[in-house]
Amino acid sequence: MKANNLLINKDFDASILRTIIKRNWLWFLFFIVLFATGAFFYLRYTKPVYESSMLIQLGNEDNAKEILNVENINSRNSDMSSEIELMRSQLMIERALSKLNVSISYFSKGKILTEEKYQSSSFMVTPFELKDSSLVNVPIFVTYENEKVNLIYTIGAKKHKITGKLNQRLNNQHFDISVKINNLNHFYTDLGNNELYFVFNSIQGLALRLSSNLSVIPIDPVAKTIQVSVRGNNPRLCYDLTNAVAAAFNSFEKENKRSGSENILRFIDQQLDSLSNELSSSKDSLMLFQRRSNISDLESTSSSISAKIDVLQNDMALLEEEMRSLNLVNEKLKAEPNRLEVYKLLPEMLGKSYEQSLANQIESLHDLLEKKEDILFRVTPDNTEVKAINTKMNGKLAAIRKSIAVVLDRLRANKAAIQSKITAFENEFMAFPEKKMEFNRLKNIQDLNDKYFALLTEKKVLYSISDAGYTLNNRILTRPSLNMVPVSPNPKVIYSSFLLFGVFIGFLLLLIGYLRFNEIHEIEDLKNILPDEASVLGEIPHVKNEVFFSQLLVSNSPKSMLSEMLRKIRANLNFIHPNYKTIAISSSVSGEGKTFVALNLAGIIAMSGKKTILLDLDLRKPKVHLGFNHDNTFGMSSLIVNNKTLEECIKHSEIENLDFITAGPIPPNPSELLLSTNYKLILEQLKEKYDVIITDNPPIGLVSDGIKNLSESDIPIYVFKSNFSKRNYVFRLRELIELKQVTKLNVILNSVDNNRRSNYGYGYYEENEKVFTSKKPLGRRIIDFFRQ
Repeated sequence: MKANNLLINKDFDASILRTIIKRNWLWFLFFIVLFATGAFFYLRYTKPVYESSMLIQLGNEDNAKEILNVENINSRNSDMSSEIELMRSQLMIERALSKLNVSISYFSKGKILTEEKYQSSSFMVTPFELKDSSLVNVPIFVTYENEKVNLIYTIGAKKHKITGKLNQRLNNQHFDISVKINNLNHFYTDLGNNELYFVFNSIQGLALRLSSNLSVIPIDPVAKTIQVSVRGNNPRLCYDLTNAVAAAFNSFEKENKRSGSENILRFIDQQLDSLSNELSSSKDSLMLFQRRSNISDLESTSSSISAKIDVLQNDMALLEEEMRSLNLVNEKLKAEPNRLEVYKLLPEMLGKSYEQSLANQIESLHDLLEKKEDILFRVTPDNTEVKAINTKMNGKLAAIRKSIAVVLDRLRANKAAIQSKITAFENEFMAFPEKKMEFNRLKNIQDLNDKYFALLTEKKVLYSISDAGYTLNNRILTRPSLNMVPVSPNPKVIYSSFLLFGVFIGFLLLLIGYLRFNEIHEIEDLKNILPDEASVLGEIPHVKNEVFFSQLLVSNSPKSMLSEMLRKIRANLNFIHPNYKTIAISSSVSGEGKTFVALNLAGIIAMSGKKTILLDLDLRKPKVHLGFNHDNTFGMSSLIVNNKTLEECIKHSEIENLDFITAGPIPPNPSELLLSTNYKLILEQLKEKYDVIITDNPPIGLVSDGIKNLSESDIPIYVFKSNFSKRNYVFRLRELIELKQVTKLNVILNSVDNNRRSNYGYGYYEENEKVFTSKKPLGRRIIDFFRQ
């Protein structure tokens, strides 16, 4: 039987569904009300979240690139990730907050929620000096009494208080401020509802707290559009911070561009100034030499050798210039490199033979330095990402120095070779006057200076044109709005979600109740599960019996529905066995109403004129005596053991022809008594005196005492109770039939609730101008309701 305790109703049954709904509709309503209340309190005590957002298109214009085919060094690449990371970095939030008035935050503290009163506080604080940095983020509560303002705060375990007048400076060892209240009525209203306090902010701490509220996401990488949004509990702060972040980003980009352009042009100007002095000096030297030596031109005979020497000297000068530049680069890379200094080295290599080999490495070093600066905006120097960058930089520096050493060795070798050639040509020139040689030397120096001066001047013009033609062109496509409607929580969504979940739980409860419904609730349901060998005698209507024991009712209400149904059962008994003498009544468990059925069935049979006696054979839990309002001093147990005579044990009821014998004292061996010879002899004696003998047997689902009486009686009756008896109780009945312990069995369904019938019962009914009422305490009735 235990294996069948969890029967599942896989087929739809409208009657079961009605029963489940009738029993559980209050729970269904309860869950809906519960979750609706939960939604109300969730909305009531959840801070609203507001959002302000804007759409920005990143852009730049490089007009010089189209004209001169020169790309500006500040030009953005196609990847927007660096701009997005920069915009949502703590550095950018700090720059944005520095533009807002957020050195002090104001709060209104309620019993549950605390609201930040950004630009809506009923009092204002003017900070002149914060002397103790440990006061940052410490709540300073504000009260106003006797025309004086009180500031109360706690540092560590010590409580501090300072009192002063409005608009006057309040100065102590921690701060120097003044407090202003524009509207005292407004202030008193806020103070009456909540506690008011303010805190000193640090820009770094505030930026760290607000960084989680800032969102920067790419919308269209091709169009370079990004969305900047800020979420928070104060709509004005969200609006202001969104604008401030966008403004700080544009300002930072412009400053960075201007600073880089100015540094490059300043470096070129320095180099031009140096070459200009050298060029002027070389011209003056040549002019003075010509004046002293009176030399206007070289002789034609030395033109060929002179041309060769010129070429070699020019090569020598280029080598020396390249060696000088390499030494300069090497000197600047010995110390810890600076991004700006490294950037200045790039123009130094313009036109050099090693420009391609070293410029790329210098640019890579510059990129690493720039990336390191960007990372340091977000993390500390001890971060592993910074250490990884430093490792790459050290490797790059080592590679650059090694390349410089290799180039220097090559230039020295070339210089030595050229020098040997020049020496050889000079030996051939021994016949030429030294003045001519000096003239050529000075002339070469002048030409060399002219060449480099023209080269740097050209580079300066090109970069100046490129820088002038390059402009940042970030456009705000959608400006933020001051949205006073919170984005969350949404009342419609919250109420809908909570109510739907409540309805879901309610339906789930009904579904589980339906699937796990394991009770016999109406006669048709019982017929479907009974074995073929069992027949249904009828049903007995539900009686609103609010007493705790079965009673004989048919005598008080012979016209009630209960009496009518019992008469039908009495008629059915005649069809089953026209000459029946014994009726045995039992059930599966206690509480199914077998005693109630026995009492009233005996009463209705006796009222038909048959002399009837009711025997209480439930020796363990006797109840028949309670139904007749009689004592149980002696009875069947006394009679079977011959302590009393049959005449002494037979008691007469208020109904004519109806007698009864109570169970008597509870014996230690009830099973042996019912199987004894004395019991059989008593039964034979009663058959001679009475027309019908009805026995109230123990429930055979628990004990086997009554099985023999059922099998030997003319009409065995098995009682089930509607909405109480479990379906698997039928398995016990089926087992009795299959084991041939009972060959014929009749079933009565007790306590059937049928609203289509007229009111009946003795919980409350009126008949023949007699009214019977019985009431339980309210708590008991509530418990019984939920049990049903």
